[in-house]
Amino acid sequence: MIYIVQIIIALLILSFVIFSFVEIYCKIVKKESRTYWIMLISFALFFLMITVRNHLVKNELVENIKTSTIDQSNSFFSKRELSDIHIVSEKIRVVDKDIYIVLMPQKDTVYMNQDFHDKNKFWVHYKKYEILKITAPVGYIIKN
Repeated sequence: MIYIVQIIIALLILSFVIFSFVEIYCKIVKKESRTYWIMLISFALFFLMITVRNHLVKNELVENIKTSTIDQSNSFFSKRELSDIHIVSEKIRVVDKDIYIVLMPQKDTVYMNQDFHDKNKFWVHYKKYEILKITAPVGYIIKN
């Protein structure tokens, strides 16, 4: 299901770009066009699908955490702490050090960054669905 949502996100980005070029062409040729509305709709649907993707990834990650054994090298997080992920869309500032946790037997990697302002807040990234290192985190957890 997550892959279907990611395909829809890619198609929305592609449609936005295509209709942007069509809109620019129509402005140059001075033709009437309604592509502006299609661009607006695909832009709004893009953000909706990003939210849906984040919830699906969070749900899968929490399920994997609950059913897996956790291999932690340099941190001590309980399963309850790792399962209590809060989804939020805010700008993050983190300390550069990554904390890696491997979920066995799937060998999925979760890495976390400590928040710059709140030392008990850790931003959670799920490597399974991460395209680039700059991808936004799934959410955050609070270390007690």
